[in-house]
Amino acid sequence: MARIAVFASARLRRSLRDGDGLRFVDAEAGAPPKNCQGAVVELRPGLAAERLDKLRAELGGAPLGSLSRSTSAAALQRSAALGFDFHVCCDRPGLQRELKARLQVARSQPRGGGSFGLAVTRERLQILTDIVKTANSILEPDKLIDVIMGKIQVLIPSEAWSILLVDETRSYLSFALALGDKSSPLAKLKVKMGEGIAGWVAQSGESLIVNDVQRDPRFASKFDHQTQFHTRSILCAPLVSRGRSIGVVEVLNRRGGDFSQADLELLMTLVEPCAIAIENAQLFQRAEQLTVTDDLTRLFNSRYLTLYLERELTRCRRHGIPLSLVFLDLDGFKAVNDLHGHLAGSATLTEVGRILTDTVRESDTLARYGGDEFVVVLPETPSSGALVIAERIRKAIEAHDFLAEQGLSVHISASFGIACFPDHAQTPEGLVQKADQAMYRVKEANKNGVQVAR
Repeated sequence: MARIAVFASARLRRSLRDGDGLRFVDAEAGAPPKNCQGAVVELRPGLAAERLDKLRAELGGAPLGSLSRSTSAAALQRSAALGFDFHVCCDRPGLQRELKARLQVARSQPRGGGSFGLAVTRERLQILTDIVKTANSILEPDKLIDVIMGKIQVLIPSEAWSILLVDETRSYLSFALALGDKSSPLAKLKVKMGEGIAGWVAQSGESLIVNDVQRDPRFASKFDHQTQFHTRSILCAPLVSRGRSIGVVEVLNRRGGDFSQADLELLMTLVEPCAIAIENAQLFQRAEQLTVTDDLTRLFNSRYLTLYLERELTRCRRHGIPLSLVFLDLDGFKAVNDLHGHLAGSATLTEVGRILTDTVRESDTLARYGGDEFVVVLPETPSSGALVIAERIRKAIEAHDFLAEQGLSVHISASFGIACFPDHAQTPEGLVQKADQAMYRVKEANKNGVQVAR
């Protein structure tokens, strides 16, 4: 079994596990055990180059890496400045496997001035610095992922690349980005946790090289059948942030041969800071969404509706195109709350939100206006077209069996009012008011109908 000396403080040791080839040594004065294949030293204040020179001599030329609690640009820069052969952080699962992989790569690099592969380390440091700078300036997950994939394409020439992210329920992964031949169908596919190579890596938190997928029982060939892509080999690494897997990076079919441990080490070097950057971007995006999204239905709220209408009406005026607004209020919703309770009422509103999402076009915008009132904005649509869409929604609500998951069978309806720009109003407030007035005329008649503003 490989013996790796770990020079670390008591605090850092508590986050690691002795055994499995790791031998902890006093960080200040200890000497490495005999027959070590390599060592890692904690990056701590006051670490002197003279101490490292002595340690290299005691190791007899074996690789020497640096260790930190987490990845940062400062840690990577200091590691390169001190001439370490590689750097690892201990907040990743599978540390022993990662250390062995990096030691193997370091031993295979040519020596130069007492340091293995220093030029390679500097190249990777530059790439990591670029990514960190990008992460600090881009807080949009999609754009950040584009930059990361661009770096991976250059460094590991392959036929296809993808990043998959774990969903909020942690039950499956979806493709955030896929590049390469026949990658378009992947956008709609879901991968269950534990399914295929990507699912296994996301679930286990361990990196993986598979140079012959036909010999690996974890490989899921159904995705090749769905995309008509032929996968021969896979390099896959988890995106681990704050101690949990948020997704994986997959690289398929290396050009010019098999994937190597050097490829794995390079990919792991990239994904460490990338995972944190991606999660930070996701958190920022979610915080922004919370300010404009209704907590219950996940539709936009009235604050966003006003901003959107102002922007959209400006576009309509410039290009001379119509816009319609549909205002709807549920009929009989108070009875649902009175008979079945407010939790049942909240569930009913959630189901209405799903009906609206399934019924309107992708170009339309939905908002919960307040209580049991909803608004549908129909760009480039005259009142005649809005009538067709409102009638479609009305029929869908009328036919729906609400609260079936709770063992109930509740039926409600909705009253609709329509206002159109420029025929009925010129402002967001005017459109809402006109559509609301038309809706109340339906309420005063027989309910469960549609009227256009006068």
